[in-house]
Amino acid sequence: MGTSTPPTAENLETGAPASAQPRTARGRKTRERLLTAARAVFETNGYLETRVTDICDEAGLANGTFYIYFQTKEEIFYTLVDSAISDRYLITEVPDDFEGTVVDRFAYTLRQYFAEVKRNRRFSRIVEQVATFDEHMRDNRMQIRRKFRQRVQHGIERLQRQGAADPNISAELTAEAIVSMINNFAYINLSLGEREDMNIEQAVATLTSIWQRALGLDIDEATTDENRHKPKKRRN
Repeated sequence: MGTSTPPTAENLETGAPASAQPRTARGRKTRERLLTAARAVFETNGYLETRVTDICDEAGLANGTFYIYFQTKEEIFYTLVDSAISDRYLITEVPDDFEGTVVDRFAYTLRQYFAEVKRNRRFSRIVEQVATFDEHMRDNRMQIRRKFRQRVQHGIERLQRQGAADPNISAELTAEAIVSMINNFAYINLSLGEREDMNIEQAVATLTSIWQRALGLDIDEATTDENRHKPKKRRN
């Protein structure tokens, strides 16, 4: 839930270096200035055409300043990806105080995910581009994907224990299919812009229905509180 650790290149051990964290407020402000500039340049020029000098020009800083905080163009890019993925993981996590059925919770996650992808569509395209030739980024991309898939898988397994989902389906493979469907749907329609006028609520309702049918979901048996199905302790 809200206390889980978001996945990053560093905590997923992809081999991507961790950038230095400034100790002063001025240093933190300069670092953020470089990150903001780098993202803007990456989105405008693409990853391959972006140079450190371009980032410094955008930030209005001397080239030497860059190397105080980041060793390479790759490092600042990994840092941006870490931040974007951490935000996505937290944004799509259902709050502890959320009220609604398990179907409402799934729809909430989809709605948040689609909105986040659409909001960051240009940067998402760059990340997909880099993952095709950069091994660090590829490993990062796959491990983060596994993290999201495991979250879906654990949800399916919980519903199976409750007797709310078909016990004969593979939770792992079903989660893989669902994540593949959602990721590709979002990438094609929102990141690449296949359907600029897509109705998000209609898309959420449609994919939620597909998820529900794939699980053979019995809403009457589904609960977000597993304790409901545990035997109550007798009072002495």
